Amino acid sequence: MAVAAAVALLAAFGGTPAAATADDPDLTSFYQQKLSWEHCGKDLQNGATTDTASRPPGFRGRLECARLEVPRDYRDPERSTMQVQLIRLKATGPGKRLGSLVINPGGPGASGVNYLIDSGSAFEHLGQRYDIVSFDPRGTGHTDPVSCGSKLTPPASGADDSLAAKEKRINDACGRYSGGLLRWVGTPDVARDMDVLRAAVRDDKLNYLGFSYGTKLGAVYAHEFPRKVGRMVLDSVEDPTKNTWQTALSQARGFQRALDDFAADCTRRTDCPLGTDRHKAQDQLRDWYRKLGERPMKANGETVDETSYVYALREAMYSRSDWPQLRQALAQLRRGDASGILRLSDTGGSSAVRDAAVPARRIGQDELPSQDQLSLRAIACRDTSERYGERDYPRAQRELTKASPLFGPDIAPTLLDCYSWPVAGDDASRDVAAPDAPRMLLVATTNDPATPYQGAFNMARELDNSSVVLTFHGEGHAAYTTGDPCVQRHVDDFLLDGTLPKGPVSCG
Repeated sequence: MAVAAAVALLAAFGGTPAAATADDPDLTSFYQQKLSWEHCGKDLQNGATTDTASRPPGFRGRLECARLEVPRDYRDPERSTMQVQLIRLKATGPGKRLGSLVINPGGPGASGVNYLIDSGSAFEHLGQRYDIVSFDPRGTGHTDPVSCGSKLTPPASGADDSLAAKEKRINDACGRYSGGLLRWVGTPDVARDMDVLRAAVRDDKLNYLGFSYGTKLGAVYAHEFPRKVGRMVLDSVEDPTKNTWQTALSQARGFQRALDDFAADCTRRTDCPLGTDRHKAQDQLRDWYRKLGERPMKANGETVDETSYVYALREAMYSRSDWPQLRQALAQLRRGDASGILRLSDTGGSSAVRDAAVPARRIGQDELPSQDQLSLRAIACRDTSERYGERDYPRAQRELTKASPLFGPDIAPTLLDCYSWPVAGDDASRDVAAPDAPRMLLVATTNDPATPYQGAFNMARELDNSSVVLTFHGEGHAAYTTGDPCVQRHVDDFLLDGTLPKGPVSCG
């Protein structure tokens, strides 16, 4: 009887792989593991921001952390394992607990641990009945992060110093330092980790809220484990029908469209540093770009060049709430003060959700990208078979600059990220068909620069499970965290009560 009861308990929370067959490796020990939740130490909190003004009293004291053991290679689980860093905020009540709600902030490469520390208060209502859980996906943050050394080895005297050659040097370094990891950081493997996580928190179904790249991760999970999908919301939806080149073009157009909207809004104001003519405003924005390229400025002892400028513009396009900060920075720039541009390019705006697939600021000839950008590179290169090289770059510059004279030249270099990458990639993560999964709620913002609006409808079609698209008429990336009451009502109604809109619905 005791054995029968144990088997029944495992079945109740899905303690075995959802689609296991007789030929699959035995993953029972991973699915049956018990998590040891403890107070999160300072070492896990030091990557997050220090501002606590917007958080409820005692917020950080409520955070708990644990490690989830998963196979590095699911086809050979006994050979090697890794420890996935988890974090949670336990449900506070009132109301019946609904289990765990897993959140992913996007990237790829972003730390889910840091995100929950920084932004957990945005889910306070959902956190009454759910344990809010997030994690650092493999290869990121505190989960076996991708390493490419501490500094890039300088090129030999007289060696090729082209952009493609530098990307090859970065990628060769990643192969030397993380070669044994790079094959195992793709989205399908992270989706399998999420299913082990689902079982470890004793949930029969995965309830999930994913933003940006997190929508791709959720969709791949639904493809791999359709019968384990619970209530799933995908906000700021990636387009599974576009390849890397097409995505870069759509993002260049998306950020340019957002900047056009910013300029039009600015010129309607009496204090606009761009004047009152929207066409001349665009000329002024491009003129500053050109001048900073020719003669960079100094602010607080640092150099502000055309790349810093574009990065500041881009950061402000993620959220309309950052537009006043950008107007102020541009007004300072008009007076010869670049400190506002520097501040925006260094810290970004107020929105916590970022799409890491949009490029970070360019780096020096002998510098490595930041760790989150290296993780992005590793995951993105594992998730695609595309490998663009030096011969492709002139075309990329032409097409992307045509799409956006400001953002295009900054996005074009990202198409070389996988040049000479040390492991092969494939396109398996673009297959998101999940006709047997329950319907989901997809949230799309009409003027989202990073994941353009149409992507949600393409995702809904590819899922093929009658998922519903909620349109938010607005600007920025990640609609739920804007605080819009209409968006939050629809998302909360679905996640808390299972109530989906009967058809396409709009907010804003």
